[in-house]
Amino acid sequence: MCPSPLVVRPGDVLLVRATGGRIRSGGDSVELIGSFLTAVLGDNGEILTPMGPPNAVLFLARRPGRTLIEVITGDPFHSPQTTGLNITVEA
Repeated sequence: MCPSPLVVRPGDVLLVRATGGRIRSGGDSVELIGSFLTAVLGDNGEILTPMGPPNAVLFLARRPGRTLIEVITGDPFHSPQTTGLNITVEA
């Protein structure tokens, strides 16, 4: 759970444990960097990545303003759930 509105500052990066995300309004303040699948570095230098859909979404606070983002959780193929989150970027 996350408070909404969430107040952040320019340069802050939000890591959300979700399969996807999008910006619904206020795209000047927050940038969607993308959806990623977390991985670990093995003892031999090999990168180990689990199978499956993305499990992390990154957003970057760019400049003061208000943004509405949506994060998508759950199984992205059968029963995704979308949650809106208001972000306020303060100077």
